Amino acid sequence: MELIRNRIIKYHVSLDTVNEFEQSILSDSQVKTANKVMEVFSELTFLSWKILDRGCLLWNHEVGPLFKTKKLNDRIVFSLLMGPDFRQCLPYFITSARKNIYMFDAWECHHNELRRFVKLFDVENVFVSSNKAADMLQEKADKCKYHWIPEGIRPEEYKQYPYERKDIDVLALGRKYDVYHELIVAYLENNDKTYLYEKKVGVVIFPTRKEFVDSLARSRISICFPSSITHPARSGNMETMTIRYLQSMIAKCLIVGKAPKELLTLFGYNPVIEVDMNNPVRQLQSLFENFPNYVPLIEKNFNTVIEQHTWRHRWNKIKSKLVIR
Repeated sequence: MELIRNRIIKYHVSLDTVNEFEQSILSDSQVKTANKVMEVFSELTFLSWKILDRGCLLWNHEVGPLFKTKKLNDRIVFSLLMGPDFRQCLPYFITSARKNIYMFDAWECHHNELRRFVKLFDVENVFVSSNKAADMLQEKADKCKYHWIPEGIRPEEYKQYPYERKDIDVLALGRKYDVYHELIVAYLENNDKTYLYEKKVGVVIFPTRKEFVDSLARSRISICFPSSITHPARSGNMETMTIRYLQSMIAKCLIVGKAPKELLTLFGYNPVIEVDMNNPVRQLQSLFENFPNYVPLIEKNFNTVIEQHTWRHRWNKIKSKLVIR
């Protein structure tokens, strides 16, 4: 089996998640890195795909599959995508190998483009991080099979500090939920609580991975809301669990916010303190005053992630679907 490694053209914090998954996959002795020599043809084949795809849309014509997989082929290629960046798959997918994709952020707005790519290149399996996306895609599937594989985590990439060493009171990673933020920011700042959040949209709080991991471990409370609340224009009503929840748990933070239904399904209990929008300040006051009472929940979340929700667990589930010959 061959993993197509991501090519970093322009760094983004989301690539750390991809890298974690790649490292977990490559720890499998059955996996090797795909031949990098083929990358020189990537842009040319990607441009050809975009021209063909645009032409098909213009003339309302479907094409494919042009690049068929050979039956009983024992060569498997696997690509991780952050959204529909299909240049990552090319030119590897023009071969007769068995082609497979894992896609983060498979929002509904990307589904038609994904289906066209899958059909043209005769992709065998697509794994997506959203349960609802997998169901929607499978409903209109032809040959390709769509599977829900939620995001995971690589625990060895993170730190845990003793609770008495946690000196960041509240942390809001990524794009904050402005409605909630406005309700709590004055209280936190006026009561000398350390509150870290995105002060300008798109500007990350921590400029380096090292600072991010260290600060997460130093945080007592981590605010987490699903993308359907913080990014409604992009996500619509597709409520999914993201790695932020798992990162917060593995760093032994108490999570305050909203648990996506996927998270409840995966854990079998609610690992999140559901936010009280009617009195969020009083809720935070109570959490600070009674923080030791929540340590058992924090420890339970940490152990559950270690035992069931690492990228290694996710990869084993994917392998069971690939039917390696």
